[in-house]
Amino acid sequence: MRPILSGFAQVAYATNDIAYAMDLYDKKYGISSFYQLDAQMPARVRGDEGVVSLKVGLANVAGVQIELMEPLSDLDGFFGSDLAGKSGFTLALHHFLQLVDGDLADWDAHVAELEGGGRDIVCQLHAGDSARVMFTDDRSMLGVYLEHIWMAPEAKRAIESQVPFHAGTMLSV
Repeated sequence: MRPILSGFAQVAYATNDIAYAMDLYDKKYGISSFYQLDAQMPARVRGDEGVVSLKVGLANVAGVQIELMEPLSDLDGFFGSDLAGKSGFTLALHHFLQLVDGDLADWDAHVAELEGGGRDIVCQLHAGDSARVMFTDDRSMLGVYLEHIWMAPEAKRAIESQVPFHAGTMLSV
């Protein structure tokens, strides 16, 4: 079994105003540009099926990707659960991302390992043939959900070419 946090690649935040959040990241941290997209995907969250619609902003900073998400059409409140009932601008840590390398057989083995280990799979997104996405509930240990994603090499290259890179300092020990 490989360590569950291997392939750590992203820190993601939910917000109720993605434009304001991106502006704050620029002013406070010098992250001046994000790759922006509107994502609509069929999903299953805790057994309920429907469509999730999100505004997404992605920026790479010193080897880690920052994701900002504004839920437009949520399913079971999964993406916006930390925003519900709050007034004014809100930004809440939602998940970390674990990138699963390899081919679909590696993804299937990863999923089987999670299911065999009794992990609580709370959300699966249907992202077509080029990606597989699901979330486990790791809030008891990490304080956040853990997103697991596999991407076909061409899809990974395409997204990597779009997401801006911002230099930063990496911690070395």
